[in-house]
Amino acid sequence: MATMKDICKRAGVSIATVSAVINKSAYVSPALEERVNKAIQELNYRPNAVARSLKKKSTKTIAAIVTDIENPYYPTMIRGMDDVAFNFGFSFILCNTTNDPIRFRNYLDLIVEKQADGLLLANISTEEELAQVEKTGLKYVLLNRKPPAYDKNYVGINNMLTTELSIKHLASLGYRDIAYFSGDLLISTARERWEGFQSGMHQQGLKVDEALVFHGDYTFRSGYESTKKLLTETKQLPEAICAASDLVAFGAVKALRESGIRIPEDIAIMGNDNNPFSENFIVPLSTVDHPKYEMGKMAMELLLEEIESKERKFPKQIVLPPSLVVRDSCGWKSE
Repeated sequence: MATMKDICKRAGVSIATVSAVINKSAYVSPALEERVNKAIQELNYRPNAVARSLKKKSTKTIAAIVTDIENPYYPTMIRGMDDVAFNFGFSFILCNTTNDPIRFRNYLDLIVEKQADGLLLANISTEEELAQVEKTGLKYVLLNRKPPAYDKNYVGINNMLTTELSIKHLASLGYRDIAYFSGDLLISTARERWEGFQSGMHQQGLKVDEALVFHGDYTFRSGYESTKKLLTETKQLPEAICAASDLVAFGAVKALRESGIRIPEDIAIMGNDNNPFSENFIVPLSTVDHPKYEMGKMAMELLLEEIESKERKFPKQIVLPPSLVVRDSCGWKSE
């Protein structure tokens, strides 16, 4: 493996000149810089990353922690993070906790050990988790979820508006009797979407029927089981189902089709988050799009701004707007 001394010998310059070219720490004439870079290329020299990080007090590394990489919500968000990191010359480490608190703590320890310059955290929901992050001393940005009263750097979606848009769309098509399948209300996004459902119904002059509200989580299984429970416990099928996520809506569609119930002829289904599979699902799903790529991109930009700044900056909370996506699953209510 080539060393800086080998570069000196090949280029016929001092080690100080080679160091200045590699680290861009001092002016070097164009002619000398060209000689050094030619020698680096010919010898396939790779700088010692550990030594450089110790000298610069930066590893040029960003870590991100997500809760479930199998959830289709994340890949587009992660791509937004990675694109920005790459463009700014940062390496990117992705950690998947699978919703395991032990993994979460272990990954935090690993990120500190690797001396990452900063941390992005998708789906921090509790003060306890946040306290663990604060103890690391790392610069960080939360995205998608945040604990109550959190007032530091954050990028997310206007979750209340997602379900308000859903109800407005259903009401515009003539639906009045609407069921709601929620996520886990211990999670901030699920609480916000539930609040949006209630405010959306109120805005449209519709009554929330508690018998048609089913609290679960953001999974296919939850949507499937809530639908089975709906069919068992209610005498009359509601006109529409508003689901807290597309995965929940997928589960509802499966359960309804198993029971011979047609979508949208017998019941309308509305999703939330615009899963990558929603457009080509069994029944193309009407939903609400979350700008997930922009969320990841802006969170990474905010974190790098925090890392590179020599001055203390005021925290930023960026809330992105959702948008309605109309497909086949809601049809049009016939009178």
